Amino acid sequence: MTSRLFAVGLSGPRLEPAERDALEAFPPWGVILFRRNLESLEALARLVGELRGLGIAHLLVDQEGGPVDRLRDLVAPGPSLRAAARAGTARRAGAVAGAMLARLGFDVDLAPVVDRGVADAGALVLGERCASAEPEEIVTAAGEFLEGLQSQGVGGCLKHFPGLGRASLDTHVSLPVLSAGGNEEALDLEPFARLMDRARAVMVSHAAGRDGVPASLSTAVATRLLRGRLGFRGAAFSDDLEMGALDAFGDLPERSARASAAGCDLLLVCRRIEEYPDCVRAVEAGVRPARRQEAAERLDAYENHLQLLRRKAGPPELALAAIKAELRSLGSA
Repeated sequence: MTSRLFAVGLSGPRLEPAERDALEAFPPWGVILFRRNLESLEALARLVGELRGLGIAHLLVDQEGGPVDRLRDLVAPGPSLRAAARAGTARRAGAVAGAMLARLGFDVDLAPVVDRGVADAGALVLGERCASAEPEEIVTAAGEFLEGLQSQGVGGCLKHFPGLGRASLDTHVSLPVLSAGGNEEALDLEPFARLMDRARAVMVSHAAGRDGVPASLSTAVATRLLRGRLGFRGAAFSDDLEMGALDAFGDLPERSARASAAGCDLLLVCRRIEEYPDCVRAVEAGVRPARRQEAAERLDAYENHLQLLRRKAGPPELALAAIKAELRSLGSA
């Protein structure tokens, strides 16, 4: 079913009747939650139970720590990747994040960030989300965070391919255009190339190359570069298809079809769930069956990876009180 190529967001902390209808009629691969959905631990537990009862197999969240910390108000603040890298605690930070997410019912963390913190670009736009400007330091910190996360049975996803470190504009709002080729591009790609087989998932950004086409809508990037040149065989997730960088590239259903055709396997529609059924129909009508089947098989392989991680990790061991204490300790490290 084509809807299994989507992860969708909800409007608030409770599942609205129209949202329930959409999830039942078009069962997605997963549901992604944001701070607007996280009212309290009790409300989250009810929402997770309700979603599982509808057959939602995967719950996703952006839990990087630092500036992107969806659970800080429910549990405790987590350190940014840069802070953890500086303190030498990236693996511990990943393990604590994984323990928290597993305890709360999440399966996939859209982390770690492996973009470079380039001066006057990524260092300003992404800030503490970047471990470093140096690929070697990024690989070390992000690899350790990923290892810790996976040790708790939670999957990760590298972002934002092919790198936002040279972007001076925020893709949530505008479309950055990056020069292609040369040493700078090679530096952007190095962390992805070295970590992608361990992560098994990569998020494709909306940054454009010299042709002006966002990576998420570009076969040249999402297929030829990612699959052909780098040899990635895992699952490619689109960044949120509602972002401002895509404003000039059609409505949400059109973007969904273009991203799928370009090579994104999982399509993220993070807020406008009322448009989600039309997005499913657009992919069904506009994307070759062979391409949709390819995407489904890659997502199945990622699911097998998640199952293996869960089996190795076993049931969550740390109680939330212990996780809170660990997070506070990391914050003072």
